[in-house]
Amino acid sequence: MHSKKRLTSVLAGIAAGALLLAGCSSSGAEPAADGGDVTIRFAWWGSDARHTATEAAVDAFEKANPGIKVETEFGDWGGYWDRLATQTAGGNTPDVVQMSDAYLAEYAGRGVLQPLDDAGIDLKGLDAGGVESGRVDGKLYALQAGANFPAVLANPALFEAAGVPMPDDATWTWDDYGRIAAELSEAGKGFVGTDSIIGDPVTNAWLLQHGDSLFTSDGKVGFDDDGLTGYFTEVSELSTSGAAPKASVITEQMVLSPDQWGIATGKSAMGFAWSNLLTTIEGSLGSDLQLLRLPSDGKSKGLYLRGAMYYSMAATSKHPAEAAKLIDFLLNDKAAADELLAERGLPLNSGNREYIADKVSEPEQRLIAFTVDHADDFGKAPAVPAVGGGTYDQVVQRAISDVLFGTISPAQASERVHKELTDLLAAAG
Repeated sequence: MHSKKRLTSVLAGIAAGALLLAGCSSSGAEPAADGGDVTIRFAWWGSDARHTATEAAVDAFEKANPGIKVETEFGDWGGYWDRLATQTAGGNTPDVVQMSDAYLAEYAGRGVLQPLDDAGIDLKGLDAGGVESGRVDGKLYALQAGANFPAVLANPALFEAAGVPMPDDATWTWDDYGRIAAELSEAGKGFVGTDSIIGDPVTNAWLLQHGDSLFTSDGKVGFDDDGLTGYFTEVSELSTSGAAPKASVITEQMVLSPDQWGIATGKSAMGFAWSNLLTTIEGSLGSDLQLLRLPSDGKSKGLYLRGAMYYSMAATSKHPAEAAKLIDFLLNDKAAADELLAERGLPLNSGNREYIADKVSEPEQRLIAFTVDHADDFGKAPAVPAVGGGTYDQVVQRAISDVLFGTISPAQASERVHKELTDLLAAAG
């Protein structure tokens, strides 16, 4: 049995300073020695359910690879990143680490992570668009441990109560969305047509629909200063038309947990969400919702698999072949899929996604079916946040609030977000 270690939080604030030292750490990887067992370390954050599932997957890996022992380290979100930064500063990064897109560019840019392009991991069965999301400056530094996607959630019961037919999400535009949401509100049944757009998951999807993205793979802002004008115009018009709640309600919703959103409490007939929130939102509502593709005015639907979290490999690993074998097993082997199921999100391996379809909860089955039914609509994922850009959603939400209260125009909001993001990236430098 592999050894286990639960991480505990270290001094607050140590993470940022420790990571700055990481570039001084050794980055040379040594091949595994001939003969004897090889021991590698694997670290992740998450709930007790994730720990249990991952430990079982690691047990299955060790059974299939008797010459490789895995030491596991896990903890909560804050403790994980503090500990990882400290380990990294000392050149002691675990061989395999669970990575977040918020920090991927930072760790990759400081030479902490080993590129995975030629590491021996089988990429053939993995969703190609999702694989691309792990690239930083052209190199593949991470692979999605689980994925989700942006979607519209629609409440069939409220549509029926309002006498409004469910939209055709294969063809609807943003004008259609606003019109349908207004019709739902005007039915006078005590609910509004839609929750407002309050940032992700729509921001990047909107930009993808228009040929842009929040960030580029080489760490720059990925849209012009007017690139979000239409987005903020849509936000404003939904509210002023009565299709979405008034400004004060929307700004309150920005800090609410998903189970308190309008779509989760029956106060809105539609809402925007990451797909992994479906179970939580339906649990709060007490009834099923229908998954719809986002409306679009362009050729792209803005659908993509976003990494809920990733697997990366340390550049300092003395056993890169074995570390890569573990990542390959977690992503591609059905024995791992049996244990992990959809705990980290939808599997990046499309075959495994279908393989677990009858083993997961009913909402998760619908999510998997959605990705299969609409596979042609899923495109390349946008680049992960550039170094310094991890707080982009807060920047966007502040602009949304100001647009809703009429203190700035949609064009001014787009220009301000572009400038603030540009300044953040420059300061992170």
